[in-house]
Amino acid sequence: MRPSVSVVVPARNEEKFLGPCLESILRQQPPADEVIVVDNASTDRTAEIARGYGVKVIREDRLGLHHARQAGLEAARSEVVAATDSDCIVKPGWIEAIKQAFTDPSVVESYGALEFFDAPWLDQKLSRYGYPFFLSIMDKLGQPNTAGGNHAVRRLVALEAGGYDVPYGEDLRLMLKLKERGKIVYLPGQRVLTSGRRLKRGRWKMYGIHLRNIWRRLRGLPEDYGADYYAEREKAGP
Repeated sequence: MRPSVSVVVPARNEEKFLGPCLESILRQQPPADEVIVVDNASTDRTAEIARGYGVKVIREDRLGLHHARQAGLEAARSEVVAATDSDCIVKPGWIEAIKQAFTDPSVVESYGALEFFDAPWLDQKLSRYGYPFFLSIMDKLGQPNTAGGNHAVRRLVALEAGGYDVPYGEDLRLMLKLKERGKIVYLPGQRVLTSGRRLKRGRWKMYGIHLRNIWRRLRGLPEDYGADYYAEREKAGP
């Protein structure tokens, strides 16, 4: 049986990006069963914009991406909770790929690639071709590498595992817990575009942090993103 799917979008002061994100979600066929925007103590028009699209809006005043993701996970009513970020645009077929994957009752998480839509030429090419190739290789090695902007989880299993319970790298932390409870699948058709603002601190710094943490994970060591990696998500503005 095909499961119901809720989509959760955490957002703090995201009036610049949120509209296109929600439009891409609401255009999905089949549609999501529920769309939730978690307003993470915004001081701009984020909540107003979200309500204008007719989606469910909940407020989470504890600052932090992990708090916002967890609030959405707890509030969702569907069997599967798909997550993306407010500066993302989900491609056609995103919900369909997720629904199809979770018809397998052993699947506890699915994930896909992120592709930059407004980054420099080199970064767009690396994300379009290099990143999916990397994810495919890691998948074959039994090392899933999920991203918060493009993954879906079986809700009750994720809650039982403790959900998003760390401030930095909360998506990968949940993935490692879910890996012990079921199957995690990489879906090339589960595609999401994202903004290039993640490169603001420098291309090689961003890539280097991810590669270093993948190497640490392969050796059984805890990952460490540092307190500043997601800091721009918790500022007063985008």
